[in-house]
Amino acid sequence: MGRKTTWDLLYRSGLSAAIGRRYAGIGSIFAFHRVVPEVAAHLNGELYVSVQFLADWLDALYKAGVDVISMSDAVECIEDPDRHSSGQRFVVITFDDGYADNLVHALPVLEQYEAPFTVYVTTALVEGSGYLWWLGLEHLLRMNEAVEVPPMERRFTAASIEEKARAIAQVERWVWADLGTRASMLGDVFKRYGVSLSAVTREAGLSREQLRELGGHPLATIGGHTAGHPDLTSLSQSAAYREMSDNKTFLEKLCGCPVDHFAYPHGAGGAREAVLAGKAGFRTAVTNEQGCLFPEHRDHLLRLPRHLCLGSRMWLSFMHAQRHGARHFIVSRGRCPVVAL
Repeated sequence: MGRKTTWDLLYRSGLSAAIGRRYAGIGSIFAFHRVVPEVAAHLNGELYVSVQFLADWLDALYKAGVDVISMSDAVECIEDPDRHSSGQRFVVITFDDGYADNLVHALPVLEQYEAPFTVYVTTALVEGSGYLWWLGLEHLLRMNEAVEVPPMERRFTAASIEEKARAIAQVERWVWADLGTRASMLGDVFKRYGVSLSAVTREAGLSREQLRELGGHPLATIGGHTAGHPDLTSLSQSAAYREMSDNKTFLEKLCGCPVDHFAYPHGAGGAREAVLAGKAGFRTAVTNEQGCLFPEHRDHLLRLPRHLCLGSRMWLSFMHAQRHGARHFIVSRGRCPVVAL
């Protein structure tokens, strides 16, 4: 039985909702990255969802009576669940990094459903700086049918979109196995093939003007996501703090509004990073720890769990299973519904 079939059965049978009576808590935060008209036209499928999928998901939420609320309103619900007027569970929609397609493609859908959302913006994506290797990798494979990756001792021959996507997936798995060491090894590969990370980053990211426009939208909340998108847990305390505080200052000056919410790059944020996020002036910070929100999180607002929306699992049944807490129930083998804090 395939994964999609499994989640479809869980949802249609009502088992997912039954699990949710204990595991769904009071609401959930969902993390997206990029939104495009056709996912199949892009190589790194994990980062992308289609415009239609986002519309279908929002439509499913509203039909289920689930409120879509802002991050600030979610904090109020965590601190005092009785403040949520409808008594229904809620969902918070977030986007990581700060891609231009969040404005161009996602915003019209969100406006249609009057759905608040948060975009966690990395300074480097706006400024065309930093080392956003995954963007360079996708460009590299898009522009070349044969690519040598000496650190992997591999040569990829990829002419079709499908072959290129498989090659990217293999390189990414290799990088993620030792992110702190291997990501930087791709730098020489990019230089060899003439990939300008600055140009690629500027093309993908929100411009300053677009970010100001998004920051002024009544449905949008701008959140922080560090200056250069590093794994904060691998940095010294002072360097990690600078990544947070410099990013907050940059965004507040550019958008002219407070930036109270933060997302840890790669979802990596432990107890030390939570202290630093609070010191930098953030009210909340989200991880990629899978789980729903509970009143118990009121004392842990700087380490909130989220559900990842990845291209390989873009099925409404799986999204509902996450919202119900069914995925956490299965992964945790029925242990405590509140994600470890």
